[in-house]
Amino acid sequence: MNYKQKVAEFKKLLEGFDKVTLLVHKKPDGDTICSAIALYEALKKELKKIELVSFDKELPKEYSFLPAFQKFKHKIDFNDSLIITLDSASIDRVGFDISKRVIVNIDHHKSNTSFGTLNIVEELSATALVVFKLLEAGFTINAESAKALYAGIISDNQNFTTSLTQKEDFLVAAKLIDFGIDPTSIAIFVNKSKSLAHFRLKSYAMNAMELCCDAKVAIMSITEEDLQKSGAKSSDIDGIIDEAIALKVVEAAFLIYPYHNFFKVSIRSKNEDISKMALAFGGGGHKSAAGFEVKNGTIGQIKEDIIKYIKEHFQWQDELGDDQEEKEG
Repeated sequence: MNYKQKVAEFKKLLEGFDKVTLLVHKKPDGDTICSAIALYEALKKELKKIELVSFDKELPKEYSFLPAFQKFKHKIDFNDSLIITLDSASIDRVGFDISKRVIVNIDHHKSNTSFGTLNIVEELSATALVVFKLLEAGFTINAESAKALYAGIISDNQNFTTSLTQKEDFLVAAKLIDFGIDPTSIAIFVNKSKSLAHFRLKSYAMNAMELCCDAKVAIMSITEEDLQKSGAKSSDIDGIIDEAIALKVVEAAFLIYPYHNFFKVSIRSKNEDISKMALAFGGGGHKSAAGFEVKNGTIGQIKEDIIKYIKEHFQWQDELGDDQEEKEG
């Protein structure tokens, strides 16, 4: 991608607006939050009015060490602003009706639908990397932006372990460290700042985990009752699926959980491209990390649909119940 050209187009759009709205996606994760904050820190001196907006009121507290985290609000106050979406593969992911607005779409998903007036999309391991390359090509990166970018990168590429991680990620990380940030403290905030409710909820999800397909597939689930008993919020769900994909024999992991009045399904994979499966169910994502939503259904029905798809498209043919001995052992 020619980032200098994208910068020119981006700046031309900025010139036509006095206000900017930075939007993160629904059920925000570290990449969308940090990408928005990094852009906010870089642009706030150049713009008169800029707002950070999340559809969800619950944000993962791991990123509260970033000063601008406190500036997030939950409605769009500007009616005539330039909309900038971060880490959203489709327009419905932001939760607001922005269909009639001028939009800059900044993202890293290969499933991105190019819904923006200007689309700055490159398949990298994190949207924070796309934001870095954009800022580096035509804006000033300050220490606060660098801190947010580093946090976003290690959050989404899981400390440089996902299949999309490449040499450039480490080179960008080195450049960000040169701004004087402390990578150790940032890593501690991102990876070791979970709530007690998160651990309680994780225990429920682990107890409900089922293995199928010769133990190559793990399916975890969380119920509304689990959320209530653990005292957890939606932001406490983040990271739980990583426990299932960490199992040595597991190739693909699923986590089914309630979100508002429907269910979300997160998927992780070690080798198989599960983005195609997510697309088949109306979602999207990457080869090793994807997801979809189910508007009507039960956890049991969703499990059945997942297993049916796996049997039809993957080489894992065992029945769900065949692996109970493996599960119990």
